Amino acid sequence: MDASESEISTPNFSSVRNWLGRIGLYELQRIKEYRTDWVFIIDLTVELGKQKCLVILGVSQQYLESTVFHEKRGLKHHDVQLLALEIMDSTRGELIEQKLCELTDMVGCPIQIIADHGSDLEKGVKLYSSKHPSVIYTYDVTHAMALLLKHELALSEKYQSFIQNCNQCRHQLQQTELSFISPPSQRSSCRYFNIEKLINWAQKLLNCPIETLLKLAPTSDPESLNKKLIMKFG
Repeated sequence: MDASESEISTPNFSSVRNWLGRIGLYELQRIKEYRTDWVFIIDLTVELGKQKCLVILGVSQQYLESTVFHEKRGLKHHDVQLLALEIMDSTRGELIEQKLCELTDMVGCPIQIIADHGSDLEKGVKLYSSKHPSVIYTYDVTHAMALLLKHELALSEKYQSFIQNCNQCRHQLQQTELSFISPPSQRSSCRYFNIEKLINWAQKLLNCPIETLLKLAPTSDPESLNKKLIMKFG
């Protein structure tokens, strides 16, 4: 066998997507352990038209204490289990409560539910909690912190100027050979969730020598580079 025959080719993207789909379907359909110490993390996400996706993740208090807290870290993807995923035409609180009750019949009543204060979710969790008074309803800390940041930064001229420069820099870089260093996209509904990514991007760009950028974009010249990278040279 020659060298060319022994090389392993890169899988086609459709193969990877199909296998991920199979794994996801298995994870969604497999029977979950019935427990009395679940912590539910719920959210409405992936909005398409009038439909929204209700996602309920779970982690047991036992696992939290023995692993997550013991290692003194936050939750990671592999720590939680997908307990429910539902495409909903309506997300009224009564329907959220119904889904929580159906899940309770399958996996047990949680000791805590973590969610944001979206009107539908909040109403659904409160309706559910009225039937299960021992359940603790906890406001999602990421949403709480995002609201605090919004309160501090929404009226900050310095921060708003920074955001304008980021947008202008993205506009200058898109569809150019330097598009790979464009700032991270900021969705309007989540712009205060991902400030850290934007700050890290700006700091890395500021600390990157122009000589390095010119090597990565050999057809550019320093003058055009200065005009495009407003965050660094403007």
